[in-house]
Amino acid sequence: MSHLFPNLFSPLEIRGKRFKNRLFLPAHGTGYADSGTVGDRGLAYYEARVSRGIGALITEASQVVPVEGQHYAQLSFASDDAIPRVKRLVELCAQHDCRYLVQLYHEGRARSHSRDGSLDVAIAPSAVPDERHHIMPRPMSVSMIEDLVDSFASAARRAWQAGADGVELLVGMGYLVAQFLSPRINIRDDVYGGDIEGRSRFLREILTAMRASTDSDFILGIRIAGEEYASEGLKLDDTIAACERLDSDKLVDFVNVCAASSHNLAGASNIVPPMFVETGPTLQYAAAVRAAVNVPVLTAGRINQPQQAEQAIASGQADMIGMVRAFIADPEFALKASEGRVDDIRACIACNQACIGHRLNGFGVSCIQFPETGRELEYGTRNAAEQPKRVVVVGGGPGGMKTAAVAAERGHNVVLLERGNQVGGQALLAQRLPGREEFGGLVTNLERELRHFGVEIRTKTEASAESVASMRPDCVVIATGATPYRPTGDFEGAHVVDAWEVLQDRVNVGQSVVIADWRCDWVGLGLAEKLATEGCSVTLCVNGEMAGQSIQPYVRYVWVGRLHELGVRVMPYVRLFGADEDTVYLQHVINDDAVLMEQTDTLVLATGHQSRLELHDALAGKVAEIHAVGDCLSPRTAEEAVLEGLKVGASI
Repeated sequence: MSHLFPNLFSPLEIRGKRFKNRLFLPAHGTGYADSGTVGDRGLAYYEARVSRGIGALITEASQVVPVEGQHYAQLSFASDDAIPRVKRLVELCAQHDCRYLVQLYHEGRARSHSRDGSLDVAIAPSAVPDERHHIMPRPMSVSMIEDLVDSFASAARRAWQAGADGVELLVGMGYLVAQFLSPRINIRDDVYGGDIEGRSRFLREILTAMRASTDSDFILGIRIAGEEYASEGLKLDDTIAACERLDSDKLVDFVNVCAASSHNLAGASNIVPPMFVETGPTLQYAAAVRAAVNVPVLTAGRINQPQQAEQAIASGQADMIGMVRAFIADPEFALKASEGRVDDIRACIACNQACIGHRLNGFGVSCIQFPETGRELEYGTRNAAEQPKRVVVVGGGPGGMKTAAVAAERGHNVVLLERGNQVGGQALLAQRLPGREEFGGLVTNLERELRHFGVEIRTKTEASAESVASMRPDCVVIATGATPYRPTGDFEGAHVVDAWEVLQDRVNVGQSVVIADWRCDWVGLGLAEKLATEGCSVTLCVNGEMAGQSIQPYVRYVWVGRLHELGVRVMPYVRLFGADEDTVYLQHVINDDAVLMEQTDTLVLATGHQSRLELHDALAGKVAEIHAVGDCLSPRTAEEAVLEGLKVGASI
């Protein structure tokens, strides 16, 4: 037991089964499902976390209907084919004294996946349209309900036969069972509708059938939302009433409390809360449910520090704490916490970029800070260098920092040159955006790795081809980043400033501001919020379909809401043409029609960056080995820079 976190690392018993500690990896879509089951990449992903001290694993939401041919990678327990391959996970968890549960669900009307580009038929308790997916579902007949109850029971039986410790039924987040519980979605007038007794009948029938299909030692629990943040979604009173009835009927062995829903954009943005959201948003709901039931209560949701998890358990808010992104960012989180190495934990910064951002784009989850996640088969083991080299890394942004840390970890002698006063590069600017302060954790975490692995850091050092060559390096890595791009055009007489100048408070900005946002990312959104908060009248002119088009939607949803509250005007589909002393000239991107923004005091450019490859080109042929990573190759994001740093650092 950890002396720092005695509650977090104390055992817990659920239905007679001992859990070695109170930390669990909750169900989350990894994107690594293979033909409906767990393949080699998914197994490696889970092994990296299960082998490092977590008390329980709940694998991602698994369909109880077939998923063959579906492009969106999911697990399925719809056939006996799942049993032998899932046994690999069962054996893995048993090897590391980790309890293993399977989450089962059905999407209901919240279905937007396809097998061939055409839409499948979505089902729901009633014909009530879904605001987020824009789907009008088919109301389920009683025979359809009965068939689906059988499907859930058969899926639970397969999990039991595979050797899993139990099943978690996904009730919340706006999926099918939650749709039955909601009085705003379930408007049936038969035995499956009406009051809470009728609306919870489907749920009770599923749990009863699951128990009959397994045995008395098999754990059955539910994951349910305390609040779905949707007008049609579950409210806390609905949730407590349902949980109290299940508890009194002894149908559940635990309740896992979440928050958010798939119903609408506001609810969806809380499924994976971005850094704008306060940490631990589910704890208040977990505490309310725990006060109403007699079974253990689990919860997860933007908890990224062991201190907070310890406090939640010690204060009685919950009995177990789950973390998804925290374990994505640092697979060794549990091990480090148990050993008291708190400062070594690579804390999640809730940027949502490579985790849920990848998942919603159809790729496997990863992390901008730790791109080894999801690439365990390639980079899960750090191989020592066969021949240590003297490596010089020029540029202390995220890409250069990751390159240096990985190379040093492998045994190379690494010197990092940074011309600024501190390492961090553009991440130091990103953390100045409103609500993005946590982004600075990327710098904190990478800098700790630099120092831990013995990288020599030289700040305030301007590198030249001659000075670098004079260090007699075996290998040079150029990570010199990029500078703001100033578009061509007629700007005579206009007050024009760039994003960096605004974020560094190096310029005066007038009352009426136009932001030319070419990238459609967090820079334009952040500048708009910053200037509006400071009292400016702001128009955000976007060269795209919407503000924040290129960033993860859960982040975009929250940010767009903040701008609306501040009165920021958003104008999509326009490109910058020019400006004079009081007018910004734009063109509509479809038909080139002129769009004039008159009575403008200041034009702020959020028009991207241009790479700095001068040093790389000057050193070509003067050193034995040279690489380039990050924005100096092509201006992109911190994710690409860190990933390229990993690849180069591992290859030297």
